[in-house]
Amino acid sequence: MTVPVPDVFRHDALLYAGLDDFVDRTATFVRAGLEADEAVAVAVIEPRAGALRKELAADAEHVTWIDMERVGRNPARIIPAWRQWTHDQGTRAFRGIGEPIWAGRSEDELVECRHHESLLNLAFDGVPWQLLCPYDVTTLDPSIIDAVRHSHPRVLDAGAEHRHAHPGPDHYAATLTGPPLPDVPEHAEHLAFAAGELARVRAFVRGRLGEAPRAYVGHALLVVTEIAGNSIIHGGGHGEVSLWNEGTTLVCEIRDAGRVDDPLAGRHIPHPDVEGGRGLWIANQLCDLVQIRSTDSGTTVRLRLNHER
Repeated sequence: MTVPVPDVFRHDALLYAGLDDFVDRTATFVRAGLEADEAVAVAVIEPRAGALRKELAADAEHVTWIDMERVGRNPARIIPAWRQWTHDQGTRAFRGIGEPIWAGRSEDELVECRHHESLLNLAFDGVPWQLLCPYDVTTLDPSIIDAVRHSHPRVLDAGAEHRHAHPGPDHYAATLTGPPLPDVPEHAEHLAFAAGELARVRAFVRGRLGEAPRAYVGHALLVVTEIAGNSIIHGGGHGEVSLWNEGTTLVCEIRDAGRVDDPLAGRHIPHPDVEGGRGLWIANQLCDLVQIRSTDSGTTVRLRLNHER
């Protein structure tokens, strides 16, 4: 069976109804790629990953399996993971399945997942491969399914195919401007800082971490230092950090007067020979969620770290 390789990035949503439907339709997609000697990667969560492996049987050994629950916990890590995998294929044709949204995601995570799905079109513009994004219509809210139609140029629904306008520059820019983040709670603590005061910022954060595990403390101090350092370098030389807890999650928000213009900021894999530009990348690798909102009036970066993960 010969399957034509797309000459552009083909970003499709697959609307499925339950586990059996997921397995039937994704197995067909995977086998078509294997029969065409394409590299195939699957990034979904359990129980779907296990069910698809079982259906593929021996063919599963020829598939790259990515733990989406780990990689995709922070949606901003998914594009770099796909970039690395596609780069590793060299001249070989390739295709993938990626499931960034599943039942149980928080509202903040869902917003960033929707941004991620839109930004995939920008990140892989001109790269000839096919990515299939499954959505379970039996467990996800209808508003999520509706948003799928705005981020995927093609939607496959119960055998029917629906095409939509390709997202444009304004759509990508909107991932930086909205929707607004929930208000900072009244019980949050605040610290204004300026150049030469990163030690004060670290002490402020450390003093509120109590007896948290050492690795967690190290991650929190590193990411806050990196983002506050960005405020000093790119955000007018000063900023303000706010801290509060939501259960076992530390939330840290840093605001400054700068402007972020690149919708993919923090999703570019750093080049070893280029200095700088790693702050948001590091934050995305270490945090459970990173949210960026940037307008002419300034930039807000909200970081979430859960010490139980």
